[in-house]
Amino acid sequence: MKNRHYKNKRKQNKGKRKWLGVVFVLFLIFFVPCMTGFLLTVMEIHKEPSLEENLTAFRRLHIAGKHLENTYEWGEKDYRNLSVSFLFYDGSIKESDSLCTPFSWYGILVPDLQTKEYEEMFLTVLGDGKVFPVPEDMKNGQSVTYEDSWGGERNYGGERHHEGTDLMPTTPERGYFPVVSVSDGVIEKKGWLNLGGYRLGVRAPHGAYYYYAHLERYAEGIEEGKKVKAGDVIGYMGDSGYGEEGTTGKFDVHLHFGIYITVKQQEISVNPYEVLKGLEKRKVKWE
Repeated sequence: MKNRHYKNKRKQNKGKRKWLGVVFVLFLIFFVPCMTGFLLTVMEIHKEPSLEENLTAFRRLHIAGKHLENTYEWGEKDYRNLSVSFLFYDGSIKESDSLCTPFSWYGILVPDLQTKEYEEMFLTVLGDGKVFPVPEDMKNGQSVTYEDSWGGERNYGGERHHEGTDLMPTTPERGYFPVVSVSDGVIEKKGWLNLGGYRLGVRAPHGAYYYYAHLERYAEGIEEGKKVKAGDVIGYMGDSGYGEEGTTGKFDVHLHFGIYITVKQQEISVNPYEVLKGLEKRKVKWE
């Protein structure tokens, strides 16, 4: 009787060991590859490029304008989400893409140290823009159009690349459209440049330098050192430039708008096209 009981117990134990073996094999088949894939993903994430390594992509700023609306209201969390998304989408965020959240797997895995530089630079570029630089014409319905021409070839003054976006009015009249400051800030530069004609440079609180060129004239009271608010009229659209002071008529009336940041004590341009797209719904009403 005891022998029979012992044999039955041995059969049961053998059956258990068999099932444990099956479970272990299944574990090796499914879990180990998943874990390996996970670890490889983590390793790849930790290899994401630094801002310095990725500066060319950053300067292109291929982030659909719909993602850049009201960025002046954003907090640290929002700028981290944008930075994480910029890395996740390899520097090009389309309109159909969704920004990563702090609770997304990628957002959780990316170390804060890896995104910090991106966050600070995105804040510099996007943290102060509040209004579109050309107001909405409520009286006559004139408007402006613009394309992504940043980086395009230019040859006046030597071979070079376009460092901004040209806003072209539907009327060719010099001085028709006022130009308003995109941000709060201080007038840092005023005066003539052979390339930019009558131009203004506004330094925003987070450090971006907003550049307005080819003006027909300046607004009254605009001087270097003067503080301005977003929406203040700072000048009037024209066609000045490409020659000695006072030169006009070398190209169509328009506003050249640029954004510059300082990296390692060098001032470099950033593509303003999508920034302008993000500001389109924030036009000052002008009658």
